[in-house]
Amino acid sequence: MKSRFIKLLFLSWMLIGCASPPSPLVSPTPALLRILNRDTYIDPALLDAFTDEIGIVIVYHTYSNNEELYNILTTAKEPYDLVIVSDVLIDRLLREQRLAVLNRGRIPNLANLAPAFNRIAGDPVNRFCVPYLWGVLGFGYRQSAQRQSITSWDDVFDPARSNRVVMVDDARFGIGLALIKLGFSPNTSDPAAIGAARDWLRSHAGRIVRFAGNDGQTFLASNEADVAIEWSGDILQIAIIDPDIQFEVPAEGAIFAADSMCVLANAANHVAAEQFINFILTAEHGAALANKTRYISPNRAAFDRLDDDLRRLIQRYQALEQEGRLFRLVDVDSATYQLYRAAWAEVRR
Repeated sequence: MKSRFIKLLFLSWMLIGCASPPSPLVSPTPALLRILNRDTYIDPALLDAFTDEIGIVIVYHTYSNNEELYNILTTAKEPYDLVIVSDVLIDRLLREQRLAVLNRGRIPNLANLAPAFNRIAGDPVNRFCVPYLWGVLGFGYRQSAQRQSITSWDDVFDPARSNRVVMVDDARFGIGLALIKLGFSPNTSDPAAIGAARDWLRSHAGRIVRFAGNDGQTFLASNEADVAIEWSGDILQIAIIDPDIQFEVPAEGAIFAADSMCVLANAANHVAAEQFINFILTAEHGAALANKTRYISPNRAAFDRLDDDLRRLIQRYQALEQEGRLFRLVDVDSATYQLYRAAWAEVRR
């Protein structure tokens, strides 16, 4: 009896010792969507909402200006799926075949785009890109630091004022604004006109205390600058917190630009990128994006959900464009672009 018990005990030990433990449940690796966008150009809650609704995790990175964006796109070891890019750069990306054709069947909310804001010069039928937000490049200033409102470049560089100016750091935008001030097209290829814009800016270089990538508004908010040449939404975001800060469109004219959502040709997750585009184009999410960033939405389904100030801005910008005071940049050939870059390098010295 004792011998039988010992045998049973030994057999039980062998069974327990040799049995493999149950395999743990392995959760599938979530799909990733890699997005590259300008800073201050998203409602962070939308990123979380997309992940919650679609189940795709977003890897979100930012850039400061178009030149930095292009360098990132051409050198990144891991490709991005979706990029929010200025319309002035879209032609170049198309020419270099860096953008993928969109599957419109996966983006039914394209129907929500307002015709007045669905304008991409190099992609008029949205084969590659979809408008994201619109903005104007103009003057942000602290009202209490001024004797009167700033409405023109003469006000910015008025010798009677001691304005400390922060300038957007971008060759096309910076030289383009000066070209408009001097009565030239901001898309000119004339070396003499580009040189005149360079010289005009250099003549006021003593007032320019900083060239800011995408954060000129922060120097205004911290009282390190009196005037910031920046994008409307960035200035209006801090104006909500500090009513002393104002934004004005230059009387001489300004640059009116669209940024668009584009899927990259080497994207690892085309489908997720198109899902994100469709997500942003809903009425609810389009309005949340515009209300948070203070930029103009191209989404007509979202208009009724915009706050009153934004609806008034839409009307004002449309009126300014009809008056011929807002200009859109277009792509220029490589030789002309180098003229802009060289002129800007001289301004920044």
